[in-house]
Amino acid sequence: MSDSNPSGWIDRCVGWCISILFGTVILYCAIALIEAMLPTLIVILGAIGIVGFIVGGIVVFRTVRNKW
Repeated sequence: MSDSNPSGWIDRCVGWCISILFGTVILYCAIALIEAMLPTLIVILGAIGIVGFIVGGIVVFRTVRNKW
């Protein structure tokens, strides 16, 4: 038998709407936080990439130069 209490469906719809609203607010806050930190993250990741490239180049150079 179907639900004879119409407030049950209304309560579910309100719960879904509140959940969607809460999720949207959380997503908005997360994106705003990432946007605020993005320039710093780019600089840090760029520096790590450059250091990794230099260290990798040194390892390859020493491996090629000092063959066993």
